[in-house]
Amino acid sequence: MAEQRKPKRQRISLGGPAVDASFEDYLTGKTTEKSSEDEEEEFDQENQDPEDELEEDEEYDEEEPEPQPAPSRAASSSTTIAPITNPRDLVLRIHAHQNNTPSSSAKDIFYLVQVWSLFGEVPVEVTRLLRVPATLLFEQFSEAICASLDWDEIHLWKFSLEPRPKPAAKKNKYPDERKEIANIKDCGPGGMHNLGADVSSSKDLDSKKVRLMDIWNTTQAPEVRNLRMFFTYDCYGDWSTASITFMGVAAEGLQAADLGVKVKRNQVIWCVGGSGASVPVGVPEDEFDEWEAETNKHEWEIGDVNKHLAEIKVKV
Repeated sequence: MAEQRKPKRQRISLGGPAVDASFEDYLTGKTTEKSSEDEEEEFDQENQDPEDELEEDEEYDEEEPEPQPAPSRAASSSTTIAPITNPRDLVLRIHAHQNNTPSSSAKDIFYLVQVWSLFGEVPVEVTRLLRVPATLLFEQFSEAICASLDWDEIHLWKFSLEPRPKPAAKKNKYPDERKEIANIKDCGPGGMHNLGADVSSSKDLDSKKVRLMDIWNTTQAPEVRNLRMFFTYDCYGDWSTASITFMGVAAEGLQAADLGVKVKRNQVIWCVGGSGASVPVGVPEDEFDEWEAETNKHEWEIGDVNKHLAEIKVKV
């Protein structure tokens, strides 16, 4: 008696491409003809005993895949540079930039810096916008600030650096010694401004050596560039304070005439804008009362400021 063939299992098409047709061929309507060998193999697979299929699956399951090595940590994660949070490390970065970055690398770069006087009660903020060379020493920068605000230079002064507060934190208007990371002042021997300076202190930086570019240059760490800066005049007396803000790099080839400002030929430091009459410091009370009565607090002379700035001997 002939062996009865098992009924062929019927395939149900879901409307997609056949197994032996690509999706592109399916979309374009192309078909691939099957060879007789392919049809015979397909026929054998479709009429295979389910028990035989189960045995083949069990044999396949017994073969365990070879273990693959786990990806290395370096390959799975990108390298990131941790931010500088230690105040001492910030000071060291300033020292390193001062010692390793030549002034010649920034000889044609100029900064725009805003000086905001925090001294006295005035109806309008007293500000001066200065164009200064990136290679300017802080010793000369102190002269520029005093000249722009009409402060004499007979008292001690210092620059102080503080971390910028977080967005949600309250921002202090005046310098806070508890937050102070570094001082920039005259630490050299024989200078009148070195009174109170501790040359061995990690917080003290020499104003005769540190340049503006050592704080604000693009080659400096962003944590240093973002530090807040204050200028305190008459540190150990009736101190007056100004907030110093780096506004950016001046456009290459910018001329004073482009801004409607007149300066002397070859003048290096310019005042290009500002507001408010500066309150005098270190004057007797009767002279201050006279200034208070006669001065329009909204008016100031940019020409007079630039005349004073032209007298500063700049070493770049």
